[in-house]
Amino acid sequence: MTSSPTPDPATTGRALLAALEALGPTPALAWYGEASRIELSGHVLANWVIKAIGHLHDEVALEGGDTVVLDLAPHWKRLVLALATWSLGGEVVLLPRTGAEDPSADDAAAALPGGVEDPRVVVTDRPDSALADTADEVLAVQGVSLAPRYDGELPPLVRDWLVEVRGSSDRLGVVLPAWSGPVPAPGTGDGAPRLLVAGDGLAGDGLEAASRVLGAFLAGGGIVGPAEAVTPERAEVEGVTDRS
Repeated sequence: MTSSPTPDPATTGRALLAALEALGPTPALAWYGEASRIELSGHVLANWVIKAIGHLHDEVALEGGDTVVLDLAPHWKRLVLALATWSLGGEVVLLPRTGAEDPSADDAAAALPGGVEDPRVVVTDRPDSALADTADEVLAVQGVSLAPRYDGELPPLVRDWLVEVRGSSDRLGVVLPAWSGPVPAPGTGDGAPRLLVAGDGLAGDGLEAASRVLGAFLAGGGIVGPAEAVTPERAEVEGVTDRS
């Protein structure tokens, strides 16, 4: 068993997109949510990330080091936004949104980690929260896979991410800076992994879970989630090889 070398941060973003594109029509992500299964091929997932990169760069003017707060429940859209932010050298802050202990809309700003004040961008499904009022840019996201737009009332100056990102180019028009996200876990040389992940694969043991997700993509594999919605029988059908 051999391990692949750790990717260079200077090229990780491009390598990730290339690995997803290389999958073509092969599934990169299977999402069990909203009472149905959604599958994103490598090409489709790469396209979503490219569009998100273009939107954050061209419309939001995100720069390296800017903080993007993702005030969203686990979802493949949240994963796309995190990958795009890291590709542009931004810092991702995840607010805990997994259950009954989640901060309320009124308490979301207080839930930010120490040292994070007045974030550059807040991406949220509750754009009227106190947290949203602290950001330069607010993007509203409907956490439903097939939703065409945000279905609530948008406060002034809040952008509907789903509507805007679809208008972004399908081609990467940005020179990507050094990757600012977690270091991808090295591959083991045992073929393309298919990881069963908790939530969208971002949360977990620090950044270890996200590191394994990135490693799976770079190794030509994919992910299945959220684990709590996937039965052992479904995991077998999906070809799951490991759990993150």
